[in-house]
Amino acid sequence: MSDSRVQDVPTPAFELSYNGKSITADIAGHVLSIAYTDHLSGESDELDVELEDVDGRWLDSWYPDKGATLALKLGYRGTALTAAGSFDIDEVEYRSPPSTVRIRALATGVQHPLRTKNGRAYEQITLQALAQRIAKRHRMQLQGKIEAVNIDRLTQYHETDLQFLQRVADQHGYVCKVMDNNRKLVFWKRSDLMQSASVRRYTPAQLMGWQAQDQLSKVPAQVDVSYHDPAKRVLRTASARADAKAPGGKASSADTVKLTRKAAGKRQAEQMAAAELERRQLERTRMSVTVDGSPQLAAGSNIDLDGFGKLSGRYQIQRASHRISRQDGYVCELELKRVAASAAQDKRKTP
Repeated sequence: MSDSRVQDVPTPAFELSYNGKSITADIAGHVLSIAYTDHLSGESDELDVELEDVDGRWLDSWYPDKGATLALKLGYRGTALTAAGSFDIDEVEYRSPPSTVRIRALATGVQHPLRTKNGRAYEQITLQALAQRIAKRHRMQLQGKIEAVNIDRLTQYHETDLQFLQRVADQHGYVCKVMDNNRKLVFWKRSDLMQSASVRRYTPAQLMGWQAQDQLSKVPAQVDVSYHDPAKRVLRTASARADAKAPGGKASSADTVKLTRKAAGKRQAEQMAAAELERRQLERTRMSVTVDGSPQLAAGSNIDLDGFGKLSGRYQIQRASHRISRQDGYVCELELKRVAASAAQDKRKTP
């Protein structure tokens, strides 16, 4: 006799397309696992599909083409699936016995010019104009609000356009990434992401596993940025000091990080010092957690962790690895950095 009080366990679901055509029904019985990794910045998002090949069809008629496009949606049966994006096939790996094929794909394909290293110089430009120029060069749509940041001179040292832009964005307190199969270049201000509401709240009992690292001595209390004042022909210094109420603000380290940067003036140097301090303060408390899968858990989103003592707080997702497999169902592994010392201080309700 069935018990109406027992809830059905949600069934993970996915939809996979190959060059725009759905192949879900054809491959569903062969799939061992599908893993999608979402990075906030610095690395290309990745898709990893592992399948059985008992009859050798993946070596013959189903052999995937390098450079072909895979598109993934994931979630749970009975709900609208969430698009994870499009990926260009980069590598195909076979193993036997047992016969399996593993297909790896990247959101920024290896054949895309964004991955070509260049050397260029830019003068008298804003961060917005720089981002717009690179987006236009690669026929992408620039999205996100970028405040006025005037830059006298920049040099791209044998870097890809994306690496160069991410480096400059990071120096000014922004993160950026390529999305939607190289069609969009998206910018976020790091502080805006840190202040956004959490999408989920977890207690220790809700985690499958977790690991934390709290650095007590490597986080600086102050950052000094030295810059050349061309009008006075002298070296000047702008500083940013940690707020004691901010996460990591009471770090035991009294160190001051000293940097030399090209800046258009005191205001820009102060922005760069604040951005560097913000980035380093985020390194103080990090956690890795494993939870039930949810498409809500995207890189850049925040979650609240309660019941972890002094490690409790609001954390930003730096990397989200979504994995659907026969053995474990739908699981997420998250790499986190704390952005607020105590979730209890925030009265907003989250799921």
